[in-house]
Amino acid sequence: MQVRTALQINLHPLDERHAVHTLPHQLEVWGGQVDRVVLTVDTKQSASGRYGGDAYEDSRGRLFGLLETIANQASNVEIVEVDYAPAALEAVRQRYFASSAAHPEKAFDGGPFHAYFYGLLRSRADYVVHMDSDMLFGGGSQAWLDEAIGWLQRTPDALFAGPLPGPPRADGTLPDLHRSFPGLACVEPPQRLEADYPAYRFESVSTRIFVLDQGRFDAAVGALDLVRPNFKRRLRARLFHQSPLSMPAEEVITAAMMRKRLARIDFLGSGAGMYSLHPPFRSEKFYRELPNLIGRIVAGAIPDAQRGDYDINSSLFDWSEALRQKTKARRLVRAARALLPS
Repeated sequence: MQVRTALQINLHPLDERHAVHTLPHQLEVWGGQVDRVVLTVDTKQSASGRYGGDAYEDSRGRLFGLLETIANQASNVEIVEVDYAPAALEAVRQRYFASSAAHPEKAFDGGPFHAYFYGLLRSRADYVVHMDSDMLFGGGSQAWLDEAIGWLQRTPDALFAGPLPGPPRADGTLPDLHRSFPGLACVEPPQRLEADYPAYRFESVSTRIFVLDQGRFDAAVGALDLVRPNFKRRLRARLFHQSPLSMPAEEVITAAMMRKRLARIDFLGSGAGMYSLHPPFRSEKFYRELPNLIGRIVAGAIPDAQRGDYDINSSLFDWSEALRQKTKARRLVRAARALLPS
């Protein structure tokens, strides 16, 4: 049955260690604002890369146990395992890629592709609040989604809306949030809009968090086109046993937005509003201290150096342990292991 609003969260078995803390937080913030919650689990492993893992099966069992506990406590929560059968791939192609002959299962780097669009399809809602399972939220306004729908309805070229990226600065300004998309030409930086709170117009989208107007997609886009990786990325994809067909989903959607002159409206909203934060790294310390980190964000205990930054930085959380794992030498070792035969 079609509903007006749905919350759709993308998950993977290897998300289990943070999802045990982030999912209750996300449902607390968003669950009361939507008619349906769809927990979309991508259980298809990539051949290599950061989306694989030795602890996959154990993590899968723990994740589904967590999701079943959540679903048993709320009647509007659905657990949906991403379907990669030919019929499901074709259904997504017809819904979102009708003009393309192919619909890849994964992006060129092994990241999710079909899973994102399958989640949107299964949401069966006019407005879908999509997010990744690691997203955190401050402000917590329970009026935010209604305000977002208002923005979409009165802005004819707005396809998406989103919470303000990062906690607000005192003057409402954003830092340099200009993102580059390797497969696309220059994407213009955001423009501030007239509102009683910080609000900005973007011509790009991030698959981390967005609200999609499905009706606007049908009327203004109709069908997405794949964005072909360059030769270097196609070669990399083949070396790592990945599909070379397309750049990531957010580039595909952004390309359509630029082609059709569509926009995303990110805003804080009235009262305490709503803003998003993303943890860019993982470490044992992060998993151990995540409940406390969520508590500080919900309480509004945000240092000034974090304001305006949508990635959680070192002023809010000590990433030194995680950064030691990100050295160039360690990345090279991991890449070499991925290339070796099983």
